[in-house]
Amino acid sequence: MSIVMLSLAALAAAATTAAGLVVATRRRGEQVALDAQAELDTLRSRGLEAAQRERQELLAEGRRKAEAIRADAQTHARQASTELDAEDQRLAAREAAIERRRGELDERSREIDAQFDALKQRQDTVQAESTQVPALVQQAIELVENAARQTRGDTLSELRTGLSEQARLAAQKAARLHEETARANAELSARGLIDLVCQRYGTVVPSERLATTVTLPPAGKMRDRLTADGFGLLRAITEKTQVEFMAQEGGDDLFLQAPEPYLREWGRQSFERLLKEREVNEGTIAKVVTKAGQDLERTVRAAGKSAAELLKVDKMHPEILHLVGKLLYRTSYTQNQWAHAIETAYLCGMIAEDLGADAVAARRSALIHDIGKVLWAETEAVGSHAVSGAAFARAHGEPPEIVHPIAAHHNDEKPDSVLAYIVAAADALSGARPGARRATEEAYSMRVEDLERICQSFRGIESHFVIQGGRELRIVVDQGRMTDRDAARLSDEVATRIEGELTYPGQIKVTVIRETRATAVARF
Repeated sequence: MSIVMLSLAALAAAATTAAGLVVATRRRGEQVALDAQAELDTLRSRGLEAAQRERQELLAEGRRKAEAIRADAQTHARQASTELDAEDQRLAAREAAIERRRGELDERSREIDAQFDALKQRQDTVQAESTQVPALVQQAIELVENAARQTRGDTLSELRTGLSEQARLAAQKAARLHEETARANAELSARGLIDLVCQRYGTVVPSERLATTVTLPPAGKMRDRLTADGFGLLRAITEKTQVEFMAQEGGDDLFLQAPEPYLREWGRQSFERLLKEREVNEGTIAKVVTKAGQDLERTVRAAGKSAAELLKVDKMHPEILHLVGKLLYRTSYTQNQWAHAIETAYLCGMIAEDLGADAVAARRSALIHDIGKVLWAETEAVGSHAVSGAAFARAHGEPPEIVHPIAAHHNDEKPDSVLAYIVAAADALSGARPGARRATEEAYSMRVEDLERICQSFRGIESHFVIQGGRELRIVVDQGRMTDRDAARLSDEVATRIEGELTYPGQIKVTVIRETRATAVARF
């Protein structure tokens, strides 16, 4: 019982304590709330006072700025008013000036209208009078014709005829004087020009002869293989290159014989390559012949390109340069034709420069003037080497001014341009210079004798002449025994005999002359 009472007393005490704590806590909360409200009221009153002060300051600042803007606006307004007044004065003055100018223009317009009316009246008067002019002119012509007893057309015809005759006579006299002056000075000027050109061209040009023999190796295995079976291995080269190796009695040299110098060089290079091979058989021969041909072809094309670059000739067809390169293995009376082409081009260019002609075109035409010699030997070219070379150049894009000198440099075509004469002169200079070409006296005499023998075998020939160093044969026939058609046939037959029986460099031109003379006597 006492424990229960004690427990209840403890609980009552605890409850009392808790209630006292609650009351105390509530009182403190209320005090805190009152303090916060008082602080809030204090802050609100302070904020209102600060805001009032800031508002008053802003209002004062705004009033000051407004006053300043108003003062500036009044100042600008006064300036603008002053400027507007000045502008009004200028506009008024301008308007007065325009009014004065308008009055002047109106006055000028009235004057122009008056002048135009006067001109119109004058034009009407002139037109009225011009209608009478044809009749007056015709009347005047009739009066003059009646007085002269000759019509106007007849008079004009006589005057035209007289003036034309006078002009023709004056032109003939001037042309004759010019021709006589040119003839008097031509040879002297030409000689001087040729001497100058020859002196300017100072390149060393030794006489060059292409190889015509090869030498067998010393006694040994290679020599035995080459000479076995009667030079059987060399006959294999002959089958591929058309070059025959002819043994000389009592010597180690083999003479090379071929239809054309280019082929002979091919055979020589094939032989030289064969000597360097360890194994010699038909397969080796096919290989060395092919390789020699390829190397020779590269050499030829390089020679053509080198000549063009040396002379500063560009944009030339590769096939034309190929023929120029092949001239490297051709000679005429021991003169290398590739060197001759370059020499001729140099001389031709210098002559053209001195005469005021196109030096580049001159060098271009001269460089390829002898390519027909290669065509002549390797193809079925028609005509002389000049004509066939010109046709090839024309077919491969060369213009007429370049082609014509090629065809005309041996007079196969009549020269009709300055460049044609220059190329012919340069070609003659290159071939005629001392040491350029050599032919033995015995060989020349034998050629002349052979030509005479051929001429004597034909009937109807009165006389014959070998000219131009054996390059041309002129035949004079009896016009009573031979017609023009017979003369043409005779030239073909003689040329065919010469081709079949003689060996000679270049070409021989056959000219048959059938002369017809008519004579009459005038008696007094």
